[in-house]
Amino acid sequence: MRTLPAKVQTAVHIATMARKDGLPIPSKVLAILDEAASPFPGRWLLDPLPGDPIRVIELFAGPGGWSEGIATVLGAKVDAVGIDISKDACATARAAGHHRICADITTLDPEHCALRHVRGLIVSPPCPSFSPAGKHTGREQANIDILCRVLAQTSEAGGFCPPDDISYECGDTCEDLDVCEEIGYHDGYAPRSGLTWDDLRAQLAPLTDARIGLMAELLIWAFGLQAGGAPLEFIAMEQSSRLPQQIIDDIRLELRGGENTGEWYFATAEILDAANFGVASRRERLFFLAARFGRMLPSGASIPVTTMAQALGWGPGERVNTRGVRPIDPATGRAKGGNEFSADKPSNCLTGKARTWKRVSDGQRLTTNEAGLLVGFRPTYPWQGSRSSAFQQAADVVSPIMAAAVLSAVLGIPWKARVLDYEEQFYRLDDYLDGDPDDFDMAA
Repeated sequence: MRTLPAKVQTAVHIATMARKDGLPIPSKVLAILDEAASPFPGRWLLDPLPGDPIRVIELFAGPGGWSEGIATVLGAKVDAVGIDISKDACATARAAGHHRICADITTLDPEHCALRHVRGLIVSPPCPSFSPAGKHTGREQANIDILCRVLAQTSEAGGFCPPDDISYECGDTCEDLDVCEEIGYHDGYAPRSGLTWDDLRAQLAPLTDARIGLMAELLIWAFGLQAGGAPLEFIAMEQSSRLPQQIIDDIRLELRGGENTGEWYFATAEILDAANFGVASRRERLFFLAARFGRMLPSGASIPVTTMAQALGWGPGERVNTRGVRPIDPATGRAKGGNEFSADKPSNCLTGKARTWKRVSDGQRLTTNEAGLLVGFRPTYPWQGSRSSAFQQAADVVSPIMAAAVLSAVLGIPWKARVLDYEEQFYRLDDYLDGDPDDFDMAA
C-alpha cells in the first residue's frame, strides 16, 4: 500500500479534525488534498467517518444509468465517482448532479491513494465488439484467447493468487512468518508477480479491436483496488448478452482464486431483459455481480409490463417506423427487413439510429427526452450534446431501473417497491404528453 507525502498527511490530519469538529475544511488544506488526489476528489484521501456514505467507483460510467439507479430510484446515499472518455456523456451526468472524471480509464492507476476506501466497483465496458450490431470481433477465438491470457494474470499481478496455484517457496506451511513476509507472502496469498497493470494492458495490443481489451479493466481495477488497500465489497458489471461464455467463466474463476474457494466465491452472471422489469423498451444485457457475501441477481417477476405508448402518453394502435420506406415483400405484404413495430408493447431496443424513428400516424419523431424515458430515465433528464450524441448515449446506457434492481442487494435496499413507485411517476401519468407540438421534433 502506498504512503502519502508528509505534507499531504498533515493536510489529511487537519481536514479530519475539522470534520470531526463539524467545521469546514480550510481552503488551503482542501487545495492540497485536491492536488494530491487528482483526478479523484480530495475528500477521498480522508478516512470515512461513521455515517459517511460508502464510496463507489464507476468505470465507463456514461451519462448516468448506474448513478441514477442508485440515487434516484433506490434513494441510496452513496459517494460515487464515475469515469468516462465521452465529453458529452460526462456533461450529461454532471448536469444531472453526478460526479464525472472525463478520462481514458486505461491511463489511470487503480492503486491511487485516493481510492483506498472504495467499497464498490461498477463496470460497463463498451459492447460493440460482442453485440449483434457490431462486427463480432470479440467473439473471434484468437481475440478471446488474448484477453483471457491477460485475465488469468490479474490476481497474481495484484498479489491475490493463493499459494496452491503457484510454486510455494516455503513448502506446504510457513513456520517462519518473518521470512514469509520478507519474500512477499501475505494473508494467505503469494507474492505479486511483478507485472504492472500497464504491463498487462500492453499484452492486449495484438487484439484486432482495442475495445475488446477494455473487458480486462474489470479485473485490473478489482485487484488493483484491493492491492491499494480498498475494502472492496462488491463488483457489478453490465455487458452485451453475447459476451462469450469463456470470458465470463475466466472472470469468475480468477475472482474465485482459481479453485472456487476465493473471497469472491459469490460471483454470478445472468442475462436480464429490461422489459421484464417494467422498462418501456426491450434491452437484453448480461449482468455480473460478485460479492463477499451471498447475493443473487434479481428476477423481474410480478413487475407490470410498460408499453411504449403507455410511457409516452400515446393512444392505442400507434405504430413506429424505424427504417423509412422499404420495398414490400409480396409473400407477406410487409416491408422487407421489418421497418415497423407496434407501440402497444415495449419498444424495440434503442440504438443510436432511434433518432430517425417516426410515429407512422403523423411522421413525428422522438425527442431525446422521450428516448431517455423509454430506457428508464426521468423525462426531465438533461441530455447534453447533439441529437445524434444524445440518442447514442440513451442507446448505450444502463437503464436506471436495471441498475437499481441489480445493486439493491449489495446496497441493502429492497428494490421492487421503489422501482414500482419510480415507474408509476414517469410511465403511468395520463397527462405526461399534452399534444404540444414542441414535444416532438418534426420529421424533415
